[in-house]
Amino acid sequence: MPRGGTLFLLLGVALGARVWFGLHQAPPHLLQFADRMAVVEGVVADDLDVRAESVRATIAVSTINTKPGTGKILAVLPRDTKLQYGDTVAMRGLLEEPQLFETQYGRTFDYVGYLQARGIAAVMQRATLRSSQERGPSVLRTLFQLKHAFERALERAMQEPMVALMKGLLLGEKSGLPQALTQAFVIAGLIHVVVLSGYNIGVVSEWTLRFFATFLSRRIALGATAVVIILFALMAGGGMATIRACLMGLIAIVGRYLQRPALALRSLGVAVVVMVLYNPLVFFDVGFVLSVLATFGLVTLGPWVETKLRWLPAGDIRSTAATTIAVQLYVLPALLYYTGVLSLVAVPANVLVLPFVPLAMLLGFVAGLLALIHPAIALLPALAADALLRAMIWVTEFAASLPLAATIVPAFSAWVAVLLYVPLTAAATWAYLRTAPPKPSS
Repeated sequence: MPRGGTLFLLLGVALGARVWFGLHQAPPHLLQFADRMAVVEGVVADDLDVRAESVRATIAVSTINTKPGTGKILAVLPRDTKLQYGDTVAMRGLLEEPQLFETQYGRTFDYVGYLQARGIAAVMQRATLRSSQERGPSVLRTLFQLKHAFERALERAMQEPMVALMKGLLLGEKSGLPQALTQAFVIAGLIHVVVLSGYNIGVVSEWTLRFFATFLSRRIALGATAVVIILFALMAGGGMATIRACLMGLIAIVGRYLQRPALALRSLGVAVVVMVLYNPLVFFDVGFVLSVLATFGLVTLGPWVETKLRWLPAGDIRSTAATTIAVQLYVLPALLYYTGVLSLVAVPANVLVLPFVPLAMLLGFVAGLLALIHPAIALLPALAADALLRAMIWVTEFAASLPLAATIVPAFSAWVAVLLYVPLTAAATWAYLRTAPPKPSS
């Protein structure tokens, strides 16, 4: 077992016990009002989730039906509702307990756990906003305002669907992508590109580091890459999912380029411990689980896979292929359990698309900043970013259109996924020990 693995395992057992106890707590206070019309007063506790026909707002409840209340609800409001993080609101609607639902691929999505991981106990569909009042400035409110200003600037500089894809690359928002294009990204095994995942940030940070390393020392290049990742986190609003993704990306890149995989694994263990202690229900966040698995696979399997790809040209192509294969291998059981989609074109599609990602993100970032001043001065970087995004979309749609590009795996128990990870983790550990650099002499 890698150094620190025993400690990581013990902490995992202890934290798993805490999660189990967390799942067996008394029902949330708000569920006492389920299936009843309710008037809720509270504060907008997160950035708005803007959809094609609605706006979803997370409300930290202060009163419900004039009685003191605790907890959060998810309110679904009309698309033209104007609210911001931190606003004090009052709204009326039918309060409902969240329910499980089945996805198009035959999987049962634990919507209850998904919301609980975000502290949300109930849903108010078709809510009516009765009043709202702005509150004073705060750090998160300012961050979200900067994010939305940047989004509007991108919309002035670029066309759809490229602007929606750029928002996914830079800010992790995929709700604006057409459904057909989102489906193509899923089939091609590229959906991680349009969400702010640890895998995505890990790959992007690797390419960014390669760029900085061409004219900076290794240490300065690492620092510059970390700054770029943190800037992306701030632009995305600094939410829990963003912090998780950036943390995993930083861990992977530091371990890989300092040639200290043991340090990366220990850092991964500490990051998981901290996040679980902060929120024991974070394991219901599929993105969190996949990011942890992807980071572990990248650190343990990545170097070994690269040694088996010597027939590929050395450099970016071989490194990207190794990164993609290592991560795809280790997340595969979890990915099949959660989604059921087995992409048969994921590796070649990733090798073709990922080289475009860092430059496209850089050009989009520059175009958005310049468009904040005036769209005209953003024309050149916007056109260049547009060309790269069109190429990415073409590759994605072509890969997804191939015969047998993907297949649907029948649903299976979580225990099957757990059992599959026993030999897979043993193999990853063996590969890690074969390729890990020797311990420094004391």
